[in-house]
Amino acid sequence: MNLIKKLFAGLALFVGVSACTTTNSIPFTNYTVFTEDLRRDLESAGIPLSKVQFFNDKAITIRREVSDPNDIKVNPEGQISISNGKSIQTINVRPFTPGVSLGSASGTINVSWDDTQQDKKGMQFNLSGQNYFLDVLPNNKFSYKERTFDLQAGNGSRLFVNKDLLKQVNNQRETLKGRKVGQ
Repeated sequence: MNLIKKLFAGLALFVGVSACTTTNSIPFTNYTVFTEDLRRDLESAGIPLSKVQFFNDKAITIRREVSDPNDIKVNPEGQISISNGKSIQTINVRPFTPGVSLGSASGTINVSWDDTQQDKKGMQFNLSGQNYFLDVLPNNKFSYKERTFDLQAGNGSRLFVNKDLLKQVNNQRETLKGRKVGQ
């Protein structure tokens, strides 16, 4: 009888945990890291980066504190006072949010996640090894829309693409063994 109670408790625990998972979770198996090799393959196939759907693999959160220019006063002695305090601007990008390339150069890709289309430059990702990582300034500072933010989360975020993109690239590689004089 005791074994039946344990089995029932285990089954109840499994059902309870299974019920807590959401259908909104991202199936990681549908994505692959965007590498420099993949970029070269796309370019040689004539597919511009502006036609590629990018994704970030980690949550990105940037924040900055700003003062309302109307609240800043300077008295005759030159002292600055802020009457109502600060406002805080926070920007969040959830993991695997779709983004588009707004521009690129050798070793960099600028990706925008902004659905309002007001972002003209995007967030910069730099090539390190074979992967493209979010460009973070010293002291966890981050440049976005020509302003400096504090990076709260997202250090080490990489670019990903949907695996279906790989089907569009005809990848032919071969290794030549060399050729000797007289052959």
